[in-house]
Amino acid sequence: MELEGRIIGIISNKKEEVDEEKSVEELVTYRTDDSLKMVNLSTEIKNKKYKDLSSKDKNKVLLASKLQDKEIKLYDFSKGMTKKELDFFKRLFKRITSYNKQIFLYSKDAEIFLNCVDHIYLTNGENVMYTSTSMFDPTIYMEMDPPEIIDFILRCEDLGVRLDEYTDINDLIKAIYRIKS
Repeated sequence: MELEGRIIGIISNKKEEVDEEKSVEELVTYRTDDSLKMVNLSTEIKNKKYKDLSSKDKNKVLLASKLQDKEIKLYDFSKGMTKKELDFFKRLFKRITSYNKQIFLYSKDAEIFLNCVDHIYLTNGENVMYTSTSMFDPTIYMEMDPPEIIDFILRCEDLGVRLDEYTDINDLIKAIYRIKS
């Protein structure tokens, strides 16, 4: 089945197998220095073994190693990253897709999908069980927890307070202030 979208979120526990004994330079083979800089890693990391890196640096190295691919598949990419780092990578993903590439984000962390993916697929192994284009679709949260902002809005709706589908905290605060006035 052909999955639609440029940045695709796939709710899955799927993991990527990597040779942990390889050095970063062995994994990132094309324009190593440029690729590492693009994902916010120092070129000094080149000689380190993959297994010695933190989980977030491992994910950055894997992204750097795939920048030349037409389809970039990233597994549990947000692991160990701060919100600021996630925001950086969401912007980077959008830049990457402007070069006619597709990014597949396999994760159970809805934060990486927020304001990033254009399609979300719920899978059980290799089969697609459900698809959505909205982060506010409650069906996708059968398998993962919603981001905090969406959880808040959904809880407000359960209490009878209607809020629009805000994904930016500043817009949400303004909307709440308008309700109070």
